[in-house]
Amino acid sequence: MSENKYELGMIVVHPARPKWGPGKVVRVEYDKVHVIWRDLPEQEAKKIVSSVVPLTLAPIQHDPILDNLPPLVEEDGTLKLPAERLTVKQAVEQFRAIFPQGFNDPKYLGNSDYGERTYKWAAHELFVATLGNGQLRDLIATDTAEAVVRVERCVGRVNLLYPTEAAALRDAMKDGDAARNFLSTLADLLDTDRPNEELFAPYAKAVIDLPAERGRVATWPVATIMPYLAQPNRHMFLKPTITEKAASVLAFNLNYQPTPNWLTYSSLLRMSEVYRDKLQDLVPRDMIDVQSFFWITCGGYDSIQ
Repeated sequence: MSENKYELGMIVVHPARPKWGPGKVVRVEYDKVHVIWRDLPEQEAKKIVSSVVPLTLAPIQHDPILDNLPPLVEEDGTLKLPAERLTVKQAVEQFRAIFPQGFNDPKYLGNSDYGERTYKWAAHELFVATLGNGQLRDLIATDTAEAVVRVERCVGRVNLLYPTEAAALRDAMKDGDAARNFLSTLADLLDTDRPNEELFAPYAKAVIDLPAERGRVATWPVATIMPYLAQPNRHMFLKPTITEKAASVLAFNLNYQPTPNWLTYSSLLRMSEVYRDKLQDLVPRDMIDVQSFFWITCGGYDSIQ
């Protein structure tokens, strides 16, 4: 391939550096091609003189990580990712340094007092027992106040919300009309096989419309905690600081906006599905494991040790 055949966005392979994996062409100059390599832990795009090292076109012109790179920045003529990054291999090694047995490590599983999984799964089981199998819709129609009590019990089983967020949510749910709208749009979202904008947008608006008295209610943790606890196989929890850091470290474009919205949430689901697939050696079961992986490899776990 001569230099004038390289195009932005092409997925290429370095013939002498197979360990770099595929790379994405991010700039084309007369005699140079600037490439971000998927498995090379470097922040800067490498400049390849194409007349010296003719890169080859990858047989598959898409890659779930390279396709979702964040916008690059330029510094002294060099394109680079906005932050230092971890490759998938490095992130897995970092996770295994803490939990050698992956997602089946006893320390990872934990119990109600420590660990990452057991207490979250217990909250999911509580949802299934008290609000699953049509119970949520029945209670919305017959006893909204009881539905609110059961939602609060599920939320109370985990420490995923800040105390101020939990208090603000409790206050907001005292408004019967707002609580009914929130729960109805939540039920609609949970009834679909695959989350989509048509159902998430009304749910996000219902969260935004919850009355706020003692603190902000329209936050990402409030918006995502119930879908996540109800259906951890398909929904994801978004804690802004750590999730933004995870996306930055893993070089994935989260399209983050602070107000709950479909673009950010769909980007989060895409990132979560990509890593659920990439983490097969760790044997992930659902998004609980993927969310914990983001939390642990990107510094959240260190902050509480």
